[in-house]
Amino acid sequence: MNGSKVNMEKGSDINQSDKKINLILCGFKAHASIVFSALVKMKHMNIIAVFADENEKFYLDNKNSISVLAKPNHIPVYPPHDLTLETLKTISRESVLDLMLLVEWNGLLGSSIFSFPKLGTFNIHDSLLPEYRGSSPMNWAIINGLTSSGATFYSVTNKADSGPIWAQESFEIKPDDYSSDVLKKVLKTYEIVSIAGINAVLNQKKPTPQNEEKATYCAKRQPNDGLLDFNQDVKTVYNTVRALAPPFPGAFAFYDGVKVKILKASIVEKHYNYVGNIPGTLLNNSKVWVLCGKGILYIEQIHVLSNGKVYSRPEEFFLDKNLRLNQGKELS
Repeated sequence: MNGSKVNMEKGSDINQSDKKINLILCGFKAHASIVFSALVKMKHMNIIAVFADENEKFYLDNKNSISVLAKPNHIPVYPPHDLTLETLKTISRESVLDLMLLVEWNGLLGSSIFSFPKLGTFNIHDSLLPEYRGSSPMNWAIINGLTSSGATFYSVTNKADSGPIWAQESFEIKPDDYSSDVLKKVLKTYEIVSIAGINAVLNQKKPTPQNEEKATYCAKRQPNDGLLDFNQDVKTVYNTVRALAPPFPGAFAFYDGVKVKILKASIVEKHYNYVGNIPGTLLNNSKVWVLCGKGILYIEQIHVLSNGKVYSRPEEFFLDKNLRLNQGKELS
């Protein structure tokens, strides 16, 4: 199932029935808009409603939210909090609801809601389930140094991210890929698995149960979790910088009480044997190198607002090498 492909140029629709399949799409971010654009091209697919936040802003490559995309197609738009059994019953009075698809949806649905569509409710998750269940799996994959990840189309059940799998698609994570690079790969896999998964459901293929013994989990991340710990190995620090770079809030540290976002960095390849190592120390050279628990990080691009001035070049901001990069502004 991993790495499955579909023919998108021909609409990727392998269901030969003349009957239109009525679908509701619920979702956020560019992920949902990618899926919407793929589904409207399927000749037997009829999107009868979308649930979306019209004020939601997380979009890439000038993509619009599904609330914007739905309007020219005369598709009703509902706010997320209206996803209730009563609303689904109202919608289904006009058209029988065959299936519902969640994309980057927040929160769990009650069984009365996810079991209401005739064929079921499905979700797309940005990992190769059962690995990396939970929140921010893409970011955690980069932080943990994974060389591959993917997306999974699965049935929604009472337990989050644990339903049987209908389709998966994998992609490579290169050592120098930043979050924006990986996110583009994620979006492409969402497009592929949305079509492959729906076709598998319509053709009554047998889904694959998840192996609970192989399940791993990801804790929810907050912006403050981007605080760098230079006691860690340089590879972990570097991966954290990559994982949290824009469009995410960014990895950061404090320098003389000022918050510094580190947007781009690399690992110093030459080995220096520091038998006396104080993590966070800035080395006295022309470039901005900082000691980690093991190895040295080269800081290449920053974002700092200090005294009314914005800094992006590390060499212009880190002028006093006697100061250290710390884990909190309370340290000096």
